[in-house]
Amino acid sequence: MEKIIVYDFDGTLTPYSLPKFEILEKCGMKDGALNPRFLELSQKRATEENIDLYKAIYDTYFQIIKNAKLDLTDENFCLGCNDIIYNKGVMEFLDMLCKNNVSNYLLSSGIKVFLQKTSIAPYFKDIYATTFNYDSSNKATGIDFLMSDKNKVNAIKDILQKNGNNIDDCSELIYIGDGFTDYYAMKYVKEHGGTSIFVYTNPNSKDILKIKEKNVVDFYTKTNYSQNSELNNYIKKLCKIK
Repeated sequence: MEKIIVYDFDGTLTPYSLPKFEILEKCGMKDGALNPRFLELSQKRATEENIDLYKAIYDTYFQIIKNAKLDLTDENFCLGCNDIIYNKGVMEFLDMLCKNNVSNYLLSSGIKVFLQKTSIAPYFKDIYATTFNYDSSNKATGIDFLMSDKNKVNAIKDILQKNGNNIDDCSELIYIGDGFTDYYAMKYVKEHGGTSIFVYTNPNSKDILKIKEKNVVDFYTKTNYSQNSELNNYIKKLCKIK
């Protein structure tokens, strides 16, 4: 049976904990979703409307674009997709796995159309992410599917089924994430016989300290995917790649 690796995107494959959303920069918000004001507005909306933080993030995202009188189109959503910086060794790592018949899947709360246009998209068998509804002029009207923390578990079950496995058999599945938002996914994978890996840049971050209390991670390592790195060697051992 082939090994399956499921990756979070932001912070796991990239250095950023959130997508930068270049369209937001075009709206005057420096650093996009990483701008403290954007996070403040999103958190305020989540509290006031009692909604999921990710939904609040996208509602805020839509509002800022509308206020700037720009169109809610895929063309604008995908701005910056070719300028993403990846963590060290990511491209070579994914290429190596594909050549050794490992099935890679991307699982992200980010925007699916954006992720599908990135340079690493061809290395994944499928991409699970947030999608929007559109009107007759191809302008987004709202969220169609929101990839929340808990929905990541449903995506993992779907990946298992697509590979001919039972949804409660993760023995051939590896999940790689970087934050507490990966908690439910890691918990499901570990409890059903799989391997969960937490990658980090700061070993003393709040997320790593919180998730260590939950005992859902099998292996902690730096976000370095390059040849002979700790993560690279660990994955090759799990996948029996020489």
